[in-house]
Amino acid sequence: MLHPQEVGKALQDKATRVRREYAHSINGAISPNFVSWDAESLTYTCSFEIKPEYANPMGILHGGLTAYMLDTAMGHLCSAYAETLTPTITMNVSYMLPVPIDCPLFIRATLNRMGSTVAYLTATAFNQDSPQKPLVSASGAYMVARK
Repeated sequence: MLHPQEVGKALQDKATRVRREYAHSINGAISPNFVSWDAESLTYTCSFEIKPEYANPMGILHGGLTAYMLDTAMGHLCSAYAETLTPTITMNVSYMLPVPIDCPLFIRATLNRMGSTVAYLTATAFNQDSPQKPLVSASGAYMVARK
């Protein structure tokens, strides 16, 4: 496991590496931008660019892409902290408000518990101008693969 103070750098590096190495896949095309890391609360904040083609027929962000972004944020945090791959075991998503497509989506992911084989995380999606007004929330369990 990385020391919490080192996780922020690992998350920055991962975002850059994913964008470069997976440029022609969904992982590179829809990848997070590092915003901040709080080592004390084990909370990672990132943002995703929302393009018009990500809209559903109602003109808001497609729910599946919203779930993908939440899963990506939680997964990146978990794998950076564990220093190994951490595939998703299960994830629950609650859609509280529509996600507009005219501005970046910010996600705050928190590592709640790191066990020896399973990690538990939560995440909240919000607009930059109203971080205390959650649009979508998620919780997930991630497998910690042994090296």
